[in-house]
Amino acid sequence: MILAVLTQLPIRSGIIAYGRWRKIRPFLFALLICALALPPGFACAAPTDPPKKTPTEMPGYSTDDLRKLSDIISRTGVSSDAIPALYRPQYLSISDADLSMENEEIVFIVNYPGNLVRIYPRRILVWHEAVNDILPTPAGRLPSAQQSPVPDKEVENLTITYSPLTGSVVGFRSMAGKYPSSFGLSGNLLNGNSVLYDRISRSLWIQLLGICVEGPFLGKRLTRVPVLSARWKGVKDRYGGLDSQFTGRAEVLSRSTGFTRSYGKDPYGTYARKGSYYDDLRLPFAVDRIDTRLPPKTPILGLELENSSGAVLKDEVRKERVINFSLGAVPMMAVHDEEIDAVRVFERTLTDLDQPLTFSIFEDKLVDDQSKSEWRADGECVYGRLRNRTLKPVLAIDSMWFAWASFYRNTQIIPGSSF
Repeated sequence: MILAVLTQLPIRSGIIAYGRWRKIRPFLFALLICALALPPGFACAAPTDPPKKTPTEMPGYSTDDLRKLSDIISRTGVSSDAIPALYRPQYLSISDADLSMENEEIVFIVNYPGNLVRIYPRRILVWHEAVNDILPTPAGRLPSAQQSPVPDKEVENLTITYSPLTGSVVGFRSMAGKYPSSFGLSGNLLNGNSVLYDRISRSLWIQLLGICVEGPFLGKRLTRVPVLSARWKGVKDRYGGLDSQFTGRAEVLSRSTGFTRSYGKDPYGTYARKGSYYDDLRLPFAVDRIDTRLPPKTPILGLELENSSGAVLKDEVRKERVINFSLGAVPMMAVHDEEIDAVRVFERTLTDLDQPLTFSIFEDKLVDDQSKSEWRADGECVYGRLRNRTLKPVLAIDSMWFAWASFYRNTQIIPGSSF
């Protein structure tokens, strides 16, 4: 900076005006001494604002937060695709699948466009963890109303995922950013949760969150679709029984996957037997944060709003049959669909009503306390003043408590921590 000042002194006819130089020389020397006394880099440093966190598509997480999550991924040594994801698998009819399934077996249900229901036995997904599913017909529009809260956009394929160590079941549109893709298993874990990768960019995605934590799509989030966990006995009766009122097509994921696996057994044990992985306190992997308000492997339904998160205790809903609650400012209710042993969550508001509905069990039926109308567990009113009205479903994700709470801190427990 001093040299710049000196070189810009007035020059006239190639001769420095010596008299003027004598007048300003003391000031220049003082300026030079001050400059030398300043800390290195001070003269060049411009005032800067504190660094801002770049937001992502997931509320509450910045790109810095996601990079921190990436840093604590457990590199297990298991190679990519050592757990083989399925791609375009085969399906069976309800009656054919029933020959090799047990009544109490856990299955996952997904409603597809065109009144198609696909059923994924947990005993198959526990060995593969991801199914890249292609629709058998041209892309249609996703169902609305009680069937699915998914945005009404055309889709071509979905990926259904299950992380055995965290019990989390998540379905999403098979898109990496704007590009159709399929997903595989990286072999790594984060808080026990499976880490996926997309085959377009090999970016890493956290299965429970559906968000990219490493790679070109950092901060992008997958569009999730509802997956319902249920029991096979009720499911086969509802979609394939003699008295079934279902008019669409139901298909069950076949064990003919092209891989040799013991699909009749679960390598982690069974929910039905005490002392297996699913009900003890062991966590044989690193977890960033443990919330001790509940036993770590308590089955919950995770709910996410922009500034709030909740964990619905599934066993309490089964016991009470229906629970009214609010998450943030949104009135909701959780109901037990007894026929298929599934727990569903809905908003309790209807657009033309001033107050939210409240629900209870009256004479073994689900009714709203305001109009005494009768409702089904799928959110449709079947008798009374509100007949044919439907409740808006809430995307609810099956998970174990420890996994949900490790990502969603300060989660509200529903119906309450006293249970």
